[in-house]
Amino acid sequence: MGFVYLLGNFEQENVYKIGITRGKIENRIKQLQTGSSGEIYLINYYKTKYPFFIEKNFHMKYYPYQTIGEWFELSPDEVLNFKNNCVFFENNAKVLEENAFAKNILK
Repeated sequence: MGFVYLLGNFEQENVYKIGITRGKIENRIKQLQTGSSGEIYLINYYKTKYPFFIEKNFHMKYYPYQTIGEWFELSPDEVLNFKNNCVFFENNAKVLEENAFAKNILK
């Protein structure tokens, strides 16, 4: 199990980090805060068996809006739909898990 999270930075309006951790989200924020001048804060998170798959799908979906690394410029609607997108990607992962030919995609 792990978490997919959505973080914001008070210095960058409409720019958000989509990432994963298998540990505590608070600890991950502390790690990220060390390299950031602006305060990083948690917006939302999703607990899942498929954190890597979900994160990869978010990064592919929002690739055109990527600013630096895992930071993306997102609209308010995209931020509000974070959990809905997580559920959608997780349901896709469950279907792939049942397919012997597609199991490697989840790794």
